[in-house]
Amino acid sequence: MNTDSTDIAKAREKYGIPKDNTLVYGETGFGVGGKFVEGYNAVVNSKATILAQLKELGYEGVSGFIIFTSLGGGTGSGGTPALIKLLRERFIKEEQRRIFIYVVGVLPFKGQSSEALNAVWSLSRLVKAQIEEEGADLILLLSNRTMLDRLIQWKRGVFTDILASKLGMSITALQPESVLVPSTLDNPDKQAKEIEQTFVDIINPFAVRVVEHMLKPAVYEIGKEVFPTTDLADYARKLDPIVIPALYEDVAFLPEAGNISEQIKMIVKHTIEELSLVRVNKNPQASSAFYVFSGPKRLVKIDYDPYVKEALSVYLAEGAAVTPTIVNYADDSVELNFLALLGLPKLDELRDIISEASQLIKLHSGSPLKEKWFERSKGVPKAKLIEAVHDLQSLLGV
Repeated sequence: MNTDSTDIAKAREKYGIPKDNTLVYGETGFGVGGKFVEGYNAVVNSKATILAQLKELGYEGVSGFIIFTSLGGGTGSGGTPALIKLLRERFIKEEQRRIFIYVVGVLPFKGQSSEALNAVWSLSRLVKAQIEEEGADLILLLSNRTMLDRLIQWKRGVFTDILASKLGMSITALQPESVLVPSTLDNPDKQAKEIEQTFVDIINPFAVRVVEHMLKPAVYEIGKEVFPTTDLADYARKLDPIVIPALYEDVAFLPEAGNISEQIKMIVKHTIEELSLVRVNKNPQASSAFYVFSGPKRLVKIDYDPYVKEALSVYLAEGAAVTPTIVNYADDSVELNFLALLGLPKLDELRDIISEASQLIKLHSGSPLKEKWFERSKGVPKAKLIEAVHDLQSLLGV
């Protein structure tokens, strides 16, 4: 779904998406120009169109929705809270039927103040709606900045090969921080757009695999056992409302080598500190945690739960609960994977985004003309944006 018909057309062509599986909505087809208020109103004004499209896709029997969205752009930051409200009204108020709604929200790159402000406003709206029990059941945050940084550092060879083959260029001399925002490169035109698209192509699978691993325990497979039984609703019931995922695939774990406790401690440490999709602080003090440990039956056992909980305790606030899900397979060839979900951890990266948003507000303060222009460009009074900043500062302790 998008308010920009050009973006939809590109997605159809690039990924071979049938026209019936996409939707352009809003008044113009040219997007909302980064204005979250227009993004919100576009959904409200297109309610009938959106519901008709979803009905065509067979939404009547579903028990939940997962919304992938950008929190920096106007369509995503504004449209997501409105879309959640629309779905809740349709299913819960009209049908009195419980559905679960998860949002996978992508935070913007560093140094994009306007997008930082959009993200702050959107997160504030989403969290307030949760308090009133009208919002998403869970908000999973991902970060363009962190995911790209991870890819450059740990998959540098793959990354450079892709750039070399697609663009005929090398980035071996560049450091991660120098390529975080493609628009700042020397050539901001065609090459920068191609590089940005390349980033998208290798970052998107990160997000998709996290959701796949979350859904996996509830999917029936021959030779698979899950303890305890887990479904999509359990994550929302056990975790605090804003969640940071960390995924370690193809884990190296050798129980026969001895000292299982130390091995698991290293697995958990590597997962949280090196593979989280938003960079967590050294002492994140998360309020809750959920983990999914999956792999061959001889490796994955509920007996290891105390070791995992002990390893995770370093990253949790005192009294935080940890919920395990053990998924084991009779097939020995299955990879060993570890997914950790941290509820409401403290995040330096979110602090940076809040700081950027605050600086943009401050820049447009002190002059009636500047403040009026700022209100017109954002669509809401400055006081509302300050309130959104304070909401997140209070919730996240930043």
